[in-house]
Amino acid sequence: MLKITAIGNLTNDVVLRTGENSDKPYAILRIASDRRYRAPNGDRLTDFISIKVRGALAERCAAMAYKGCKLAAVGDFETIAFAEDPRRQPGFLIKATEVEFLSPRRTEESAAAVDAAA
Repeated sequence: MLKITAIGNLTNDVVLRTGENSDKPYAILRIASDRRYRAPNGDRLTDFISIKVRGALAERCAAMAYKGCKLAAVGDFETIAFAEDPRRQPGFLIKATEVEFLSPRRTEESAAAVDAAA
């Protein structure tokens, strides 16, 4: 069994999509994560990781995540081949089963949550 955890900042707002063969929503999240060490010249090294979320988890991410927020995603990975460009190296994405939001909610969302609770 393989389990991957990735933590980073969301590079753009979440866009829900639906599959061609299914009406179930999904989204591809892309996070940026700095490495613990720097390049020999002192520059920070950043990795960009793609994460696929489906169904209710995708809808929750669309409702709660925003560009720049920090999140942790847990799941296994899926290899991606690029049939249209065979010279391009295969990549991977994380198929998330869990997403935890590590940043506070946006201020307007926090105010709405407080008003709804009152």
